Amino acid sequence: MIFTTSPSIRFRAALAIAVAGLAAAACTVQAGKGGGVPIDTAPALDEEFADPFVLPIEDGSLVAFATNRTEADGRRTHVPMSRSRDGKDWTAPAEVMPTAPRWARTQRPDIWAPEAARIGDRYVLFFSARHATRSRPDGLTLCIGAAVAERPEGPYLPQPEPLTCGGAHGVIDASPVREVDASGRERLWLLYKTDGNCCGTQTTFIAQRLRTDGLALLGPPHAVAGLRNDRPWEGKVIEAPQMVREHGRLWLFYAGNDYGGAAYATGYARCESILGPCRDAAENPILHSRRGDPALVGPGHQSVFRHAGRTWIAYHGWRPATASHPRYRAMYVQPLTWRGGRPVVGD
Repeated sequence: MIFTTSPSIRFRAALAIAVAGLAAAACTVQAGKGGGVPIDTAPALDEEFADPFVLPIEDGSLVAFATNRTEADGRRTHVPMSRSRDGKDWTAPAEVMPTAPRWARTQRPDIWAPEAARIGDRYVLFFSARHATRSRPDGLTLCIGAAVAERPEGPYLPQPEPLTCGGAHGVIDASPVREVDASGRERLWLLYKTDGNCCGTQTTFIAQRLRTDGLALLGPPHAVAGLRNDRPWEGKVIEAPQMVREHGRLWLFYAGNDYGGAAYATGYARCESILGPCRDAAENPILHSRRGDPALVGPGHQSVFRHAGRTWIAYHGWRPATASHPRYRAMYVQPLTWRGGRPVVGD
């Protein structure tokens, strides 16, 4: 069995999502592929907070992490973190990894898509960053690293070397998974994406065993069978893999297409195991851009989690520029409803 909702690897505790603040009673719903989405939903955190990952913790509050961002004064925040007690009101994002990994490029290390998990009595943050010296055809390689903290809100201390830099094109979008077999034995895995879209090749998802402390990879990498960017809606890339077990089945959620525009969207596949085979859902994408006031633009890089018998999905979407800031990706949170054995975004 796969548990992404375990307290030791991905979210459990309490999520007091205030639906009034998130869906405004879902007044405006437009049907489309995969079901209805309330497009008048306000962002849960309406400022730059790209590639969100939400971690419920033991005291009942929420900790969310995001891709690096540039502050108004020009400072670079490596890993922004925001906290909430009710899922409605979020704190201003603050730095939780003050020191970039020593193996990363000094200027603009590109610390992207962090995900945190409790492993043993510590928290491990997985992220990607631009290597200082390792190169690929279009520039410096992206590698996956890990950082450790005693508390979920950090501070996180990066490990001295990356976990992996993959093959010729690099790797990004690390997501931890815990497997528990019939005898109760646990194994940790790390899902991640090959960065082939950098250089005109197909992208794939990789699964590789993690050491019990989460700080080293074990054995060879395995391509997750059946998943490539081979559907029109996916464009030149699939990314942000995340595995969830629901209703006795294993689901892999992911994003596809160019993150910078309205074509960016979210889909899923049904998988037989961590290593596949996986089959894309016919109704993909289940979350995509919609017209409206406000519009929903480029929703993706999802974070799926369970709470109180329900599934929720956090994701980012593009917001228009303001007087003080160019356009930005804000964080949204909505229910993920299971209907007829498949996930549908929104109520």
